[in-house]
Amino acid sequence: MRTGSLQVVTIAGVILLGAMMSGCPARGIGDPCVPEAIPAGGFDQREIYVETSSVQCRTRTCMVFRLSGDPSKVVGEETCPAGTAGCVDRALPVSVSNSAERVFCTCRCSATDGDSNTPLCDCSDGFHCVDVLTAGGAGVRGGYCVPNELCTADEDCASGRCNLEAGGVCATNAT
Repeated sequence: MRTGSLQVVTIAGVILLGAMMSGCPARGIGDPCVPEAIPAGGFDQREIYVETSSVQCRTRTCMVFRLSGDPSKVVGEETCPAGTAGCVDRALPVSVSNSAERVFCTCRCSATDGDSNTPLCDCSDGFHCVDVLTAGGAGVRGGYCVPNELCTADEDCASGRCNLEAGGVCATNAT
């Protein structure tokens, strides 16, 4: 009888351990993140920022893509009461420069100059590989997965031309 109880407890422990390990999936490409280093006043919508040591992302890479504002201050939360300047908004689409959707986990999908210090990845559905950094430290230069709705100065999106005047948003139905 004692052996049977021990087996039941062992089986229950294995099931519980398996459930705990699979209960919280790791963050992937496109998941939200907040960079560790945020400039005073927030980010400038003309810039693209890549943080390669983000513990919030499974890929360890958090990107701020032409965001206007501070991603740690979200409209409607305690950090950003109504009327506070420099806040981002989760309710806005990615096409708006102060949308929180412009801060996301990404991965390096192409290398420049034969640099292979950082492993490369394939972009998931809804993302495309864009060479956003051509200068900088080893392991950082190259292309990163960016939402299909966004583009850079030298990037044409699959759905149309890049509308730089609109802050790097892909223009749909463009010819």
